[in-house]
Amino acid sequence: MRFRELLRTSTFRLSVLYGLVFTVGAIALLGLVYLQSAVYLTRRVDRILAAEAASLAAAPPAQLSRRIDEAISLGDARNNLIGLFAPGPAHIAGNLLRLPPTLQPDGPPIEIPPSPTFAASARLIARKLPDGDVLAVGRDVNQLREMRTIIASALLGSGLVIILVGIACGVALSLGPLRRLQALRAACEDIAAGDLTRRMPVSGRDDELDMFAGTVNHMMGEVERLLVEVKASTDTIAHDLRTPLTRARAQLHRLRQTPADAGEVARVIAELDTVLERFRAIMRISELETRERRAGFSRVGLAGVLSEIVELYEPLAEAGGVKLSRLGDGDAVVEADAKLLFEAVSNLVDNAIKFCGEGGEVSLRLAGDGAHPQIVVQDNGPGIPAVEKSAVLQRFYRGERDRATPGSGLGLSIASAILRLHRFELELRDANPGLAAVVTCRVSR
Repeated sequence: MRFRELLRTSTFRLSVLYGLVFTVGAIALLGLVYLQSAVYLTRRVDRILAAEAASLAAAPPAQLSRRIDEAISLGDARNNLIGLFAPGPAHIAGNLLRLPPTLQPDGPPIEIPPSPTFAASARLIARKLPDGDVLAVGRDVNQLREMRTIIASALLGSGLVIILVGIACGVALSLGPLRRLQALRAACEDIAAGDLTRRMPVSGRDDELDMFAGTVNHMMGEVERLLVEVKASTDTIAHDLRTPLTRARAQLHRLRQTPADAGEVARVIAELDTVLERFRAIMRISELETRERRAGFSRVGLAGVLSEIVELYEPLAEAGGVKLSRLGDGDAVVEADAKLLFEAVSNLVDNAIKFCGEGGEVSLRLAGDGAHPQIVVQDNGPGIPAVEKSAVLQRFYRGERDRATPGSGLGLSIASAILRLHRFELELRDANPGLAAVVTCRVSR
């Protein structure tokens, strides 16, 4: 697993992005704390200095030197810095021996570095007295500077730790998805190499990778099904069409050897018509599976479609000794191509009439709920064995007991293709006795 691949994962990038956002937020918060603390402490020191300067300035000039010495001794000479200067400036009293040139009387406070006479950094203010002297008052601000250093160190350290933790979390969180991506890639390579039975691994987390894998698996299932049908169709065409073509060739050979008669010609034409009918059915399924017919969709009432089918197939059912009936009087409106839906359900009804046999019964009815109406075509015939229920939807498939029944084996394939085009579902259920073909539809919105 290369680090470059790790960098390209969305999880890693999002983790790093969130880490950076959190880092910026933490830095902004600590910076605000730093500024507020520094400003508060600085202003507090300035207020103390202003109060001390005002207290000393209020003393009589003759007592000012003594008051300065008392203030220095009471407040600890290591923390307090006081100086009285005559114009010039000449030092008069206090432990501040030299007036800093940047300190302006009655101006803003300043900070000075440590000196041989005062080992700590200090913050100073100066006040001009009525007699022209200048009083300077200062205080040790090492604590203030240490607080600034501590906050600045915390700011930098926490930001660095958050960035490192964010990168580490991004790496840790990206390893799992990257492994899954590699598994998906391996599955894709196997599929591309020709293994159409291979499927994308699904972790069960229902995340975006599982959604993608599920979509691809569904697509590959459809591709595999279509390829299997194409192969089955090829094999079946070679098997089922060889017999009528061979018979037609033999009959044509006899016609060439003997004078032709109308009956022989008719039989040849019938054999060729059978072949053409099967090819037309194959082309019909191919047309439906290209899914280019959705432009003709509109709102269709299912009750009307079922009534038309019953009206069309009643004579055929009566001729075969089968009772065809329409049960129920409900209705539902779906988005569909009316002609194609009519054709699909008609194929189901035609199969039911054909295979239930004389004396059988076939019924059409609407079932299901309002959101998923169902068309049920049910008969009381022999039904379909459980092992053949999926096979009968393949092209040309015919069970062993149905070999003698006329037909091409494409009726259910056409119906299935039409229903897939509509995104409807076809299920073959046991009716005990007989078979129920259930078409689950989608309601038009």
